[in-house]
Amino acid sequence: KICHTLIVSPPRGGKTTLLRDVIRQLSDGERGYPGCTVGIVDERSEIAGCYRGIPQNDVGMRTDVLDACPKAEGMMMLVRSMAPEVIAADEIGTAKDVEAIEYAMHCGATMLTTVHGSGMDEIREKPLVSNLVKERCFARYVVMKSGKHVGEIEGIYNERGEKLCI
Repeated sequence: KICHTLIVSPPRGGKTTLLRDVIRQLSDGERGYPGCTVGIVDERSEIAGCYRGIPQNDVGMRTDVLDACPKAEGMMMLVRSMAPEVIAADEIGTAKDVEAIEYAMHCGATMLTTVHGSGMDEIREKPLVSNLVKERCFARYVVMKSGKHVGEIEGIYNERGEKLCI
């Protein structure tokens, strides 16, 4: 089963790149793991990099992209009309984003999303994200390293914020 996952890193820390790669792997599947349907809400065209409606980045064969669509509205549209198994969005940051995430989770979609932050302590204090953390909405938190270690994972945490590995 795919876990609701929040990827955390400072700006330019590699979270969008990691999100894109996870989306592709989930969508395509691999030996022993069938692919699943993924819906991306790509508000700033950073995940799929669409040009004239065609993704320029490989996001997988079972992935639908809502390009240049506001995250909150896009998540609601995906849930209502496309029923993907996984919904992915980059850089949550508004109360509407959080409401849409909670709605999608309650409708059975698994959420993969990212947020700016330097670690678990910081996201526990972020006004919008702190409620999601307190309510244990995400089963996994992937925290990226910063500075000279762009793209490296500092740790993977469970819903209680306990470090699982790395």
